[in-house]
Amino acid sequence: MNFRFAAIALVFLLFLQLVYGFLFPSAGFSDNWQPISAYLPKFQIEDSDDLILSRIYPLISSNYRLNSDSGHYLELGRNFSSEYFNGSPFLERPLYPFLIFFTSLPFRIFSAPSYGIVFGLAILVNFILISAGVLLFFFLLQRLFSLKTAWLSSILLIFSPFVHSYLNQPLAEMLMAFAVVAAAYLLHNYISKPSFLKLIIFSLLIGALMLGKMFFAVSFFVLLLAVYFRRYKEGAIFFMVHLVPFLLWYLWVAKVWRLAYYSHQVKDWDMGIWVFKIFAWPWHETYQVFLGALPNFITALFYAFLIIPVIFSVIGFRKLPFKEKNIFYFGSILSVLALGFLAKFYYLRHVFLLFPIIYPTAVLGMEKAASYFRRSKPLQLLPCWVFYVIVIVLMSIVSNINIYQIFDYNN
Repeated sequence: MNFRFAAIALVFLLFLQLVYGFLFPSAGFSDNWQPISAYLPKFQIEDSDDLILSRIYPLISSNYRLNSDSGHYLELGRNFSSEYFNGSPFLERPLYPFLIFFTSLPFRIFSAPSYGIVFGLAILVNFILISAGVLLFFFLLQRLFSLKTAWLSSILLIFSPFVHSYLNQPLAEMLMAFAVVAAAYLLHNYISKPSFLKLIIFSLLIGALMLGKMFFAVSFFVLLLAVYFRRYKEGAIFFMVHLVPFLLWYLWVAKVWRLAYYSHQVKDWDMGIWVFKIFAWPWHETYQVFLGALPNFITALFYAFLIIPVIFSVIGFRKLPFKEKNIFYFGSILSVLALGFLAKFYYLRHVFLLFPIIYPTAVLGMEKAASYFRRSKPLQLLPCWVFYVIVIVLMSIVSNINIYQIFDYNN
């Protein structure tokens, strides 16, 4: 198939998802979600914002709400400076606001852009990132599997609850979706034809993308592969080099901006640090933590994907066309489980980032289920594509309702 046609079709579907997301948003009802009107006094709306709001705001659903983190990202994207990063809860994740700031440079010829323009640029950045992620996802799956698997997996991603919930929010989630796909592509490229230069570039890019969010499950997975395949030297080089972007950002913050560097999650939530204290707790509390890890993760996995893709994934993972399929499938799952364990919470939006392995295996599972049903006499005349359409449409409908009416997808 012509990749240009596929790219146009997939980007068009993403645009439909973006429009649909504003018309029929998926947003929470707690204090962590506020209508746009609640942000207007805080952002001191300017004349240009009034013009934008008068044209655009009536087209947005009255149910649309902004996540509480949006205000922080918009402020940092508009004012990427030491003054606004000082005390910011997102001090350790500058990449997303930097991308917003970078796209705003043409507007800064005369003055700093208004918050309305920054909001629009944030949504544009989201759209570009997820478009690049979906196209890279499609290209990679077409090489690894088949055109059918690539198409259906990409459609499942576009119409997933994750994309529907966050594409229209000025949050870093689309950046992280792109990051995991980019990591998968870079890893495949390196494995196909390894070289020292590729390893350095691969490691630096992964480290830079981790400045979007500290989603170290990617790092865990690469190190796990290095241990499994006994590539200890390459694993050690990756570990050291992929920390370079973080160290450079730390030096910029501490030495140039002269700010006290800290991680909000570590400082306020004891994330990762609590593990070193766990064996000092009463034995029953320690046992309770370990006992609940796997059930809590599986629950989060079902909720993150709304269960149906996970069931098909379990059916289809044995059809992975890899000799070492178990380490790639279960290793990626174990890496996200380990991150959730360190965080003391299995965030649904983090668990969803397993989509590069869940969605293609779900399509393989659908293929296996379709072949099973075709063996029964009543369904022998039913074309396989009908089964795919029914399942894909069902999953897309469920994924594109306001999921917050059922549970908090932001957890």
